[in-house]
Formats: sequence, C-alpha cells, structure tokens
Amino acid sequence: MFSNLLFVIEILIAEFLLTFRLKRRKYYILRFLIMVLVLTAAAIFVPTIDSAWYTCFIYLLLFALTIIGLKILNDEPWINVLFCAIAAYTMQHFAYQFTNIIFTLIIQGESPLLGIYHTVMLDFTKLDANAIFWAAVYVMCYFSVYGVIWFLFGRKINKNESFKIKNQALVVIIGLVLILNVLLNAIFVYLKESLSFVILIIWHISGVFNCFLLLQWQFELVQNKQLQTELDFTKKLLLQAKEQFKISKENIDLINLKCHDMKHQIREIGLNKSLDDETVRDLEQTISVYESMVKTDNEALDVILTEKSLKCLRHNIILNCIADGKIIQFMKSSDVYSLFGNALDNAIEAVMKITDKAKRIIGLKVYSVGDFVTIGIKNFYQGNIQINKDGLPKTTKDDTLYHGFGIKSIRMIVDKYDGDLSVLTKDNIFFLNILIPITHKQKV
Repeated sequence: MFSNLLFVIEILIAEFLLTFRLKRRKYYILRFLIMVLVLTAAAIFVPTIDSAWYTCFIYLLLFALTIIGLKILNDEPWINVLFCAIAAYTMQHFAYQFTNIIFTLIIQGESPLLGIYHTVMLDFTKLDANAIFWAAVYVMCYFSVYGVIWFLFGRKINKNESFKIKNQALVVIIGLVLILNVLLNAIFVYLKESLSFVILIIWHISGVFNCFLLLQWQFELVQNKQLQTELDFTKKLLLQAKEQFKISKENIDLINLKCHDMKHQIREIGLNKSLDDETVRDLEQTISVYESMVKTDNEALDVILTEKSLKCLRHNIILNCIADGKIIQFMKSSDVYSLFGNALDNAIEAVMKITDKAKRIIGLKVYSVGDFVTIGIKNFYQGNIQINKDGLPKTTKDDTLYHGFGIKSIRMIVDKYDGDLSVLTKDNIFFLNILIPITHKQKV
C-alpha cells in the first residue's frame, strides 16, 4: 500500500509539472481533488502481492487512471494528454533510478529504496533518525531531477497550436519502450540474486540514460513541430508580401495618376478665380505629398519606401532614407518588399510608442561596400529588448505563436541570398544590420 501511494504522489507531481500550462476545463480544482481521491482509494485498497508482474500491472493500472484523469482535467486532444503522461512517467522513473544511484553510493551496496517495492528494506513510516535521513535524501533527489527535467524539456509544452503531436504512432512506440524499461526494472528488483556494487551502479545508470534518451526522443517531436510551424508561417508571410507588393504598386500608381489629374483641375479652378491663390497652393502641396514617390532606381524598394513614408507621415515620424536601389537589382521584387517592409514595420511600431518628438526618427541606409550590399536601419525604442539565443530580438507580444515572425522572415530572406544579419541595442537605439554579397548563390 505504501509503495502504491508513493508512486501515485510521484506520478501526479510529474504530470502536474508537464500539464499545468495546458488548457484547463471548468472546475479544474474540483476535478483534480476528485482525481486524487480516486487514485488514493485505488492505491490503498488494491491487494498487495509480492510479484514482479503483479506489481507492474498495478503501477500501469494506476498510471492509466492518471491518463484518464488528465483528460478530464485538461481540454486537450487525447494524443497531447498521452504525450504528457508518458513524459511524466519517464520523469518519475528517471528520478527513481537516479535516487537509487545516490542511495547505492551512500551505503556502498544495494539501494534501500528498492525495498519499498519488495522487501521493505526502507520504512519511511518510522520517524527515527535513519528514516528522516533517507527521506530527506529521497526528496532532494526527486526535487532535483524533476526541476532539471522540467527546465530541459517540460517548459517546451505550452497551450498553443505549436503543441500538436502529429506522429501519434511514434508516441505510442515511446510509451511501449518506457513500459518495457519499467518491466525490466521490476524483474531486476524481484528476481535478482545478490549483485556486486559495480553491477548495481551500472544498472541504475543505464536506467537513467535510457530515460533521458526517451525524453530527448519524445520532445524532439514538440521542437520539430514548433520549427515546422514557424517555417510554414514565415513562408506564408512571404507569399502574402509578394501579393501585397503587387497591390501596393497598383495603388500607388493609381494615387499618383489621380493626384496628377487633381493638380491640373485645381490649377484650372484657381485660374478661373473660384479659389484664391493661397488655397490653391495649399491644396497642391497637400496633394504633392501623396503624389511624390521615393526614387531609388529599384521599383520594389520605391513602392515599399513610399508606402512606409506615408505611414510615418500619418504618425508624425521622420523617415530619413539614403538608398541606392540599383545595387539590390539581383534580389527578387517580392523579397525586397518583404525584407524592407518587415524591417520598417518593426521600427515604426517601436517609434510609435515614444512620446519625445525628437526621437520619433527612423534611419535607413542602403549602400555597397566592395562586393557587398550593406543595409542598416536604426530607431529609438522604449523599454527593454531581450535577444534570444538565435541572435534575434524576442517579441514583446503575449502571443508568441503569431508574433515575432517579421524578423524571422527577414533572416530567411537574408539566408536565401547568403547574407548575414545582426542586431544591436545601445542607449535605447535599435540597430538592424544586414550584409549581402552582390555575387551570391541563391538558395532554393
């Protein structure tokens, strides 16, 4: 009974660590309490038989009940629940084997923890100094293992669309391998004869190693899914930018044509004295703002700079631009539009948060240095910017699934042209620097 209760506590803690960020159902706490009561009753009232196969069956039965409980607690697909449950059982078994290593090293012999499943060599129910010592070591070992595993693997589980397990068969295979690992351990505990200290250590180390490999294997499914989601989403953004470029070019051409016609009409009205000269000049200047296009000798760059210049004008932002568009003629128009569009959108979004008018400025330079195109964008920002391990700034949005892809699409385009991208923050100024070889081998 005591070993069953201990197992239930261990597995529930592991499962909670791996599922507490999932989407919960209503009355979560009440459901959780009922789940604990049912598992406790099952652990207490199940008959105790000193048999390896029977003990494994009981543990697997209790584990199966926790899977049902997790599904009742969380509004997630069955495969997600099964994934978390298998990872939790692997975490529990990892901690069990690691604790046995520590116990075996301390006494230079068979771990007393094995006794709670078989010969009751270790009895935590007696509150003497010996029991307190072993209990403290046991708690510290489990606490350490659970913490490390959650940090390495568990924190990758989030309640968003990136946590969708498509390879269901592989999850089942991993679960079966884990069960086989547990069965072999049970046979080792129950059927072994007296083994040497070295053999005991090797056995427990192999158990820890196997559990780590299973966790690594299992969570690669999550990471690969997240990477694939990011790649698909970034590609979708690039396709949208390609279509947006066509629309923007048509709109700007149409605006220029209409503004040109309106200037002549206003001038005719002024000549007929329907409007005074000052009003005519004001109207012509207003229309000229929308008629004027940035000229860089690159059609795509002209379109995006004109579009973003108008946006800056609406928000009282100064966009200083020195750009030689001829040097990026080798780039596809859609890539130019997407790269500069995302970069300027990020800069505009950052500057819009600044109240100091003197700092509502964005600087853009496009020039050549030797056989390289150099693109530099700088702007002021407020608050803190964190840089991820990949060298890109971390999104400030709460929903990380659908934000932060602008800079990633920029990197994808830069990589496509064998270029290099770097970011730098200094004195609340954000610098985006891009270096692209003019002669390059474009990646497919």
